[in-house]
Amino acid sequence: MYNTDHNKLLIDLFENNKEKTYSANYLVKKFSGVINKATIYRQLNKLEENKVIRKSFNEENNTHYYQYANDCDSHLHLTCIKCGKIIHLKCREADMFLSHINLEHEFYIDRYKSVLLGYCKECYNV
Repeated sequence: MYNTDHNKLLIDLFENNKEKTYSANYLVKKFSGVINKATIYRQLNKLEENKVIRKSFNEENNTHYYQYANDCDSHLHLTCIKCGKIIHLKCREADMFLSHINLEHEFYIDRYKSVLLGYCKECYNV
């Protein structure tokens, strides 16, 4: 993947805000006058293909959100159905669950692609 100025702007934003999610519309507005809309969408697709960012879908407002992929091959993810927030599930219990599925059911779960859907604490109490 080429490291163009546009690409670097997007990567820097995601790397400096690892827990935040951004919609493509937000990014188009944020970089208005610096990066055109088509380039942003093209770069988001490339960054996702190269596992630099993850894409999630928010059913509430029918929008895709993007977040830094911070070693996402090593753990499962929780995605909020309402706000699109992605939580990296890095804990011993989740690892034990994955081991159980693998050993007892002879099934390998792709950690990068696996997402559990539900509601984050902010959206669950609304």
